[in-house]
Amino acid sequence: HAGAGRTEAEAFAPATIEVDGVTVAFVSLTDNTPEYAVGPDEPGTAYVPIGDDDLARERAGEAIADANATEPDLLVASLHWGPNMVTEPPPEFRRFARFLVDEGVDLVHGHSAHVFQGIEVIDDVPVLYDCGDFVDDYAVDHDRRNDRSFLFTATLESETGSIETLRLFPTMIERCTVYRATEPAASWSRDRMRELSEPFGTSFERD
Repeated sequence: HAGAGRTEAEAFAPATIEVDGVTVAFVSLTDNTPEYAVGPDEPGTAYVPIGDDDLARERAGEAIADANATEPDLLVASLHWGPNMVTEPPPEFRRFARFLVDEGVDLVHGHSAHVFQGIEVIDDVPVLYDCGDFVDDYAVDHDRRNDRSFLFTATLESETGSIETLRLFPTMIERCTVYRATEPAASWSRDRMRELSEPFGTSFERD
């Protein structure tokens, strides 16, 4: 979780997997709970203080460079960032997402808020600021609906390996189990995602 490791090198090291001949590298970072951050003599998480642009970019940049050195077909930055139950990313998260894209990240996977946030596309790179809850046992907030989200699936373009499409399948949680969302929950989630993504200039097509 969030790049937890025994040493600083291990905490910030990329993870790679290969699926059907496609190599995917993951860089996992967090801006939560600095008291759990890895130190020279202390195991912990890959903590980056995103409010501190210089330090966050230095730490993240080194991790991304290590990931790029593995020459992956797809590079994913997975970020556990921000407080709970917040529906919009702050400006510093948008700046950090731009930095990640400029460094070569192909997909930004955000999580932490327990509710989904809007999606921004930066230079053809999808930025999922927060994917919300998928399977969870928290109490449900009936206004923010942390029991509703999506299954996000990315399709790669066969020639370049870049993300060609991003599909969102509405989901809902009942009794700590995830299900394909039924109406009216599915429509609520689709409408809410459109509303949250509109300020970023992102639109969706209904399939």
